[in-house]
Amino acid sequence: MLHERPVAAGEAVPLFVDVDGTLTRADISLESFVRIARSGIAAMMAVLLWLIAGRAVAKTMAARRDRIDAARLPYRQDVLDLIGEAKAQGRPVILASASHWRHIRHIADHLDLPGPVIATQGRVNLKGSAKLAAIRARIGPDAPFDYVGDSRADRCLWREARQGWSVGHVPPRSAVERLGGPRPGLIRTLVKAMRPHQWAKNALVLVPVFTSGSFTMPAALLTAMAAALLMSLIASSIYLLNDLLDIDSDRAHRTKWQRPLAHGDLSIPAALAASLALAVMGLAGGWLLGGPSLAFWLLAYMAITTAYSFRLKAVMVGDAIVLASLYTIRIWIGAIAIGVPLSFWLLLFSVFLFLSLAYLKRYIEMRDATEPHRLLRGRGYVGGDLDVVMMSGISAGMVAVLVLALFAHDPATAAHYAVPELLWLLCLPLIYWMNRIWMMARRGEVEGDPVAFAIRDRRSILVGAAMACIFAAALHGPVSAP
Repeated sequence: MLHERPVAAGEAVPLFVDVDGTLTRADISLESFVRIARSGIAAMMAVLLWLIAGRAVAKTMAARRDRIDAARLPYRQDVLDLIGEAKAQGRPVILASASHWRHIRHIADHLDLPGPVIATQGRVNLKGSAKLAAIRARIGPDAPFDYVGDSRADRCLWREARQGWSVGHVPPRSAVERLGGPRPGLIRTLVKAMRPHQWAKNALVLVPVFTSGSFTMPAALLTAMAAALLMSLIASSIYLLNDLLDIDSDRAHRTKWQRPLAHGDLSIPAALAASLALAVMGLAGGWLLGGPSLAFWLLAYMAITTAYSFRLKAVMVGDAIVLASLYTIRIWIGAIAIGVPLSFWLLLFSVFLFLSLAYLKRYIEMRDATEPHRLLRGRGYVGGDLDVVMMSGISAGMVAVLVLALFAHDPATAAHYAVPELLWLLCLPLIYWMNRIWMMARRGEVEGDPVAFAIRDRRSILVGAAMACIFAAALHGPVSAP
């Protein structure tokens, strides 16, 4: 907000602090657009129309509809320390930002900066030279000031500032002082946001090549592995989109606040561009690998996951069903890639097993919530639902064991296995593993995604290996001595 009052002679030199990318790692206006757009198609179209009308108009319209949570923003400690030093010296500290003044006012209030703010309002987008003009209107044409910024747009302000600091771009051959360490590299940050450690979950695509016995055929095995890689690219595309939509809830989480988008290390435009590129690569690769059928199911997976990110994850119980379905679709895609039919028993077993793990994932999030008695951000659960979610998850896991037992008992099964009676033994390690992982989760020993935990956990790997050995013995019979 502009204030036409020059600084009187003898007053302390004011410190002007940029906000987006400087005081905070976040882009407040872009995040506001995302929060509004994710509420529906109509809201998304409204945001596009605002942007067509101009940046300042878009920021004004968004500020009227969206209130930021100033306490959750990823502030830079180095800039906060600089503000603290200026306040201790009795110098005025004024936030100067291209974001809307309503948002900047909330931040100033949170940081106990009682003075005015200089920010966008109406049709004036205060960036670069427009921000400099607003500062001069505030302090006078010749009054000294200090400035903290981060980008090339701040060059004109640094040139006129008595002293300048930057947390990002530093003009060559200038007296601007770098504040804080260098930003993390884009490639490294992008790879972290893609979560390659989660790609192990896409090993489910390989299940049909093993259950059908096709793993002895190199062509089928390579095709299944290629399909798993394409699924991983699409999954990373969705991770980026999901993290973008979950910025606020991730910042309120005990560990997820460190994710690149929530922490402000990865910009929203870069995340959107990378998400689109990965999706195109995955779908195009699916078409080349398995034709329109495989590309269609990869697209269906992507569509369901996107719907989950936008809306379905906030639907109580429905979110767990969708997660279980997405895990099962991975197995379905693996079958389509190598051209083998899927067993009804395998699909049913998969649905209930992953329903249990979906409830476990939600249980962990609820357990780790910073405000357990309130509705989880972006979710349909409150802290009081914790026991119900746990009971539902354990029950779904026991149903998966029952499905496995019925599969072993099915007379049609005997025709496909050398020793079908051994299939009964699969139930024992599964019961052990299911109860163990839920007990560990209740003790706080399982973090994040339970599937990712199982892939890293030594005992879980041993249980999986034991079940694989039992299955192989049932399929081919015991190995006889020579």
